[in-house]
Amino acid sequence: RRDRSRAMSEDAANETAPPTTTPIFGAAFAQGGFGAAAAGGGFDPSKFASKEAPKAEEKTGNDDEEGDDDVEAECKAEFKPVVKLEIVEGAEATTTGEEDEDILFEAKVKSYRFTDGEWKERGLGPIKLLEHKTSKKIRVLMRRDKTLKICANFYVQQESKVAEHAASEKACVFTTVDCSDGDERPELYNMCIKFGSAEKRELFTAAFNDAQKKMAALPAEEGEAEAAEEKAQVAEEADALADALTATKVEEKKDEE
Repeated sequence: RRDRSRAMSEDAANETAPPTTTPIFGAAFAQGGFGAAAAGGGFDPSKFASKEAPKAEEKTGNDDEEGDDDVEAECKAEFKPVVKLEIVEGAEATTTGEEDEDILFEAKVKSYRFTDGEWKERGLGPIKLLEHKTSKKIRVLMRRDKTLKICANFYVQQESKVAEHAASEKACVFTTVDCSDGDERPELYNMCIKFGSAEKRELFTAAFNDAQKKMAALPAEEGEAEAAEEKAQVAEEADALADALTATKVEEKKDEE
């Protein structure tokens, strides 16, 4: 009986115990899902995960100030020029054509010229009355600030009459032959010059009138004298020819009568 009861107890234990089966491929995923076998030394997904990017260092207020570009800072970058220019030194570097002239008047003004039916600004800069040391001729010269480009250049002429502008006591207007356009043919223009005050405008008008008197007192140059003589001779010959033609016509009329 004891052997029989022992055998029955062993059969009951075998029925209650879970059957032991050999694991097949993929059984670990069914029991614990993906990665469940990592604890037992199987597939480790962490080995295939991408590494975290290193965190950027936090910038402080000082770092921001150093990183911003200073728009007013001087550029220290160096570039190699494509064309090298020779540096001119000595008197040639400062030659302006005014070395042989004396300044009679100078003031900072804004000039205009009447072209195409409207007043057009010529520039802002100093205007000068310059007298040549040898010939004593006087001219008006104006250069723009910074660029020094000539925007008015003409000799003082007797025909030019400086008058106060009707709309401003600080400005004056006159007519002259301006030669400030380089190689272009000089033309007769109406010009306007605006000064900083009415007093400076009056000083310029007085200086211009004095310059006209000096120019009128200058002796005519050889070329100008010869041209004047030629004109006089041509005029005399023309008058003589006209008189002779008139006399011939009168005699013909008498003969006809």
